[in-house]
Amino acid sequence: MIPFKLKLLDTENEFNHFYNFIMRNTDHFTDYSTVVPSFDEVKEEFLLDVPPGIDIKNKEVYGVYMEEDLIGFLDILFNYPNSHICMIGYLVIDQSYRKHGIGQKVYNHAVAYAKGRDMRKIRLSVVKENEPAVGMWKKQGFETIDEEVTEYGTQLMMEISL
Repeated sequence: MIPFKLKLLDTENEFNHFYNFIMRNTDHFTDYSTVVPSFDEVKEEFLLDVPPGIDIKNKEVYGVYMEEDLIGFLDILFNYPNSHICMIGYLVIDQSYRKHGIGQKVYNHAVAYAKGRDMRKIRLSVVKENEPAVGMWKKQGFETIDEEVTEYGTQLMMEISL
């Protein structure tokens, strides 16, 4: 098992590392395989974007670090879409660190943290055609509660009770 630590992303001092991480993992962020986003576009999309009417204070973005290297991140939004429900926006591990159990450990941490914050459910959205991701979330116990056609394809809204 690769040792790692999880801590709130210091967006002021670590944003360059975060931007480089996004650009290294264009397999996950397919929009960026053909268009190179600006720093501001990445900051807006990943660090500042919340649904209308939701306070940015409900959003937490954690960096996954191996020593000082950013190797992943977790974006979680609390009390959305209702109280006692949280939404995982992103859980991404760098391509070179996948298949080492890191994503599972980060997810386990997110579950424990959500329970500690009195969340009763976790939701997430995943592209239906991304069969490995859909399978992984089903393996965790998530069930599809809705689906919607978007610009990225059919998105499955999945949920698990805690």
